[in-house]
Amino acid sequence: MAHKNSTSFPRMFRCQLRTELQDIGVSFAKKSMSKEATSMKFKILKIIILAIVLYAVVRMWHWPIGFTYFTQLSNLFIGAVVFLQLAYGTGKLCALKYAATVSILITFFVYLTVLGMMVPGGLWEAYRQDHYASLCMHLLVPFLSLVDFLLNDRVYYQHRRWRVHALLPPIVWYVFILVLSLCGLRWNGMAAPYPFLNYTAPAGWLGFLPGTFSRSTMGIGVFYSLLAMLGLFLLIGFLLQRACVISRKKG
Repeated sequence: MAHKNSTSFPRMFRCQLRTELQDIGVSFAKKSMSKEATSMKFKILKIIILAIVLYAVVRMWHWPIGFTYFTQLSNLFIGAVVFLQLAYGTGKLCALKYAATVSILITFFVYLTVLGMMVPGGLWEAYRQDHYASLCMHLLVPFLSLVDFLLNDRVYYQHRRWRVHALLPPIVWYVFILVLSLCGLRWNGMAAPYPFLNYTAPAGWLGFLPGTFSRSTMGIGVFYSLLAMLGLFLLIGFLLQRACVISRKKG
């Protein structure tokens, strides 16, 4: 009887050990599959964004003045950040991605509410320009960039100072075009790429002349437009961070 118990104990131990090893193997496989799924989700959306940016930039680029438009530059900015994230992996360059996402959302909002409405034929005709490259730059890339940020970058902590970082791209861009303008460059006869920044219009820097509204001026001084733009950047930056907090809690 003692002999029987002594032989059954190692057998029970081996069965228990085999079961535990199987559980460990299953757990490891599940974690591996989860990581692969996360990695695939991370990559696919970014690859789509990058492909759309490349198509839109090629179709809509006007050399060399294309380097001066915030639309093209914000698309190149988000495309470059997405490319670097694909190269370096998840959790990298989140501050840059935040700034790029804010910039591309500004492109979406300003075109939707102001610039697109000024195109003859209306907003849809504006989106159809350059074989729908305008639709890609002003709608698809901003939307997909927002989704990508909330899905793939929201899990990382966003610092409040990032809102200040989001102001750097538009400030650098405006100083750049202002220098070009003062050096004599003109955009369709205007002293700026966009009518709300045209300081040679009747409203100038501080004027308020709504009656002069046209495709070359908004009828208000450039100073007020700049304040509104900076406020919009801060607002979108704040809302983007709040959206991250809410989606993280739900996730």
